[in-house]
Amino acid sequence: MEKKVVVTRTRSQASELSKQLTGLGAEVLEIPTIKIEHPDDKQGFVEGVGQVHSYDWLVFSSPNGVERFFDAFFSIYDDARSIGGVRIAAVGPGTAKKVNEYRLAVDLIPETYIAEGLVKSFSEKENIENQTILWVRGAEARDTIYTGLSGLGAIVDECIAYKTVPEFDDPNGAKERFEKEGADVITFVSSSAAKHFFALDMPFPDNCKVASIGPVTSATLEVIGKPAALQAKEHNIDGLVEAVVALCSEQ
Repeated sequence: MEKKVVVTRTRSQASELSKQLTGLGAEVLEIPTIKIEHPDDKQGFVEGVGQVHSYDWLVFSSPNGVERFFDAFFSIYDDARSIGGVRIAAVGPGTAKKVNEYRLAVDLIPETYIAEGLVKSFSEKENIENQTILWVRGAEARDTIYTGLSGLGAIVDECIAYKTVPEFDDPNGAKERFEKEGADVITFVSSSAAKHFFALDMPFPDNCKVASIGPVTSATLEVIGKPAALQAKEHNIDGLVEAVVALCSEQ
């Protein structure tokens, strides 16, 4: 696959996608458009983490939320057992894998790896009426999980673990290369990455195609006016890589 592919993940998260694409023969340009920062209400976040043992469910909707949550958790507690008997739900396998890194099991993963899929799984597999749920999320997350689980009768508290802000630095010169040389495919793993990429207002090559990780990101790209040429069948990194390979084979 001798193609030039742009990866727009944050610097800390780009490695897995870049590694897979490079292994397939692609030339990868890493142009992170967002970076992860602490939430505005850091004290409120820490207080929420400290009370996790009092909840019935702990819900994670992103790997970033998992990492930020456990950074705070282990700054408060020395023993993982302090998390108590709370059950854990994750919106997809990538998020679940991050939970597993902390030697904890995930009790619920939806078949469709989006917020709507998680709500559907709860409605079909669990009775959460009057149960307490701590939802760990980013500041920009849609309210689908909150409204969906509240609609099922749960008592949902939101725990804002991080916020995404624009990334303007270009230490590797990838943005400059993209402007001069273009690329064959641009990958997007989130709506925020897509929004910030096109906000940079860089020239967009005529023959460059867009690959999206899932329906939420694809919907954002539609609104922007740069619809995805292909959406990953499995809404994870492996699925996105398969989509890139398929797009490159068409060129």
